[in-house]
Amino acid sequence: MLLVALLFSCKQEETIEKQPDLTPEAQLAEIQRRIDSLENFISTYPILKPATVEPNFGLFQTLQGVGLDLKQSLKIINTLADTVELGTLKAGQVFWVGFDPIDTSKAVLFRYAENPATFHFLIMDDRGEWIYEIVERPVNIRYAMYEGVLQEGSNLYNTLRDIGIPQNMVGVVAGVLECKVSFRTDARVGDRFKVLLKETRFQDSAWIGGKVLYASYDGSRVKQSEAFLYEEADPKSSFNAHYTEEGEALVHSGLRYPLDRLHMTSGYGYRIHPITGARSFHSGVDYRGAVGTPVYAVADGVVVQSSFGNENGNFIAIKHSDNSQSWYLHLSQRGVSTGQKVRGRQIIGKVGNTGRSSGPHLHFSIKQPNGSWMNPLAKKMIATPKLEGAKLSALKEQMGAIRNILTKTENAEPRSIGDSVQATVRWVEVLD
Repeated sequence: MLLVALLFSCKQEETIEKQPDLTPEAQLAEIQRRIDSLENFISTYPILKPATVEPNFGLFQTLQGVGLDLKQSLKIINTLADTVELGTLKAGQVFWVGFDPIDTSKAVLFRYAENPATFHFLIMDDRGEWIYEIVERPVNIRYAMYEGVLQEGSNLYNTLRDIGIPQNMVGVVAGVLECKVSFRTDARVGDRFKVLLKETRFQDSAWIGGKVLYASYDGSRVKQSEAFLYEEADPKSSFNAHYTEEGEALVHSGLRYPLDRLHMTSGYGYRIHPITGARSFHSGVDYRGAVGTPVYAVADGVVVQSSFGNENGNFIAIKHSDNSQSWYLHLSQRGVSTGQKVRGRQIIGKVGNTGRSSGPHLHFSIKQPNGSWMNPLAKKMIATPKLEGAKLSALKEQMGAIRNILTKTENAEPRSIGDSVQATVRWVEVLD
């Protein structure tokens, strides 16, 4: 049975191959036809159950809550691991699982809606193997520039929120600007800000996602501060962040990332262990990586353990100046010894699959001075405090492109944003 035929029609209609010579309008019409057909297939599926994430649940518990056993749950998660990041789930998030009408304990369909326009599917083929497909509805992309002035009784965070910027974007803007501006002591009424977002919307209204390309703040007590987004071709590169014009990273923390590429496969907290099947506490986060990938110390410190254990495999623990410790597990190689001093960003080992591990990855965790584990994701990290060489040159090029976008949006029609704040937005559509 052809996967696309199963995906897009309960009647298993003939697969229509992609035709590159179709007009854009015809291609969009074909995409919409398939989406409509797929939704019909899902809505009429005989046994379809919602798997709702409960507080402090991971995907294992969520899947088992609708009747999937450990083996099936692991198979689904491992199939998705390379393409979909599901390490952090939110309470109330819903997945859909379809079951075989004859063998009602056997899952044959899995659906995850990342947002209103992006759907991830797993479909069981005739061999009993999961096959992954992604369906993406057409979206609208625009560059939007928000400008405003701080007013009496307000602050930057509240003002950005009040003018309609999504809260996660507000946090990014405030976070990068706070690296250069002390809003507690130096912010004043009349100070000006400017934010450039790349916004992705579905049907012109539903917010799908966004990126903060640029942010600036100019006040009576502070000189103008600017932040530029730097991105590499790999969307999971740990160098992707905001920097000043000189290449200085705009992150408060002095911590470095342990890997150059970050694809989290398991988060911090209670979960169903992928090997034992028992509910247990996961003291860190797991990052997928090929065997031999360099692992870096996240900060200066002294190696307090460099050893091997049946569960941890090859592992390293480093004590830092604040008496916290960073731990690196399941390594294929250890490159430092107990008692050795290390610097942040120094290679200390390589990703592996040693100890009790279900596949090549790095388990990274942080132990607080009091001996308790903390969620590493609560710590802001950077790959480097300052870009240099080819990366700095690439930043300069990207800055030029961002300034060109700023010029285009500045020439667009200004639109007032409500009566409660003194701000405007201008935008230009992005055409493919």
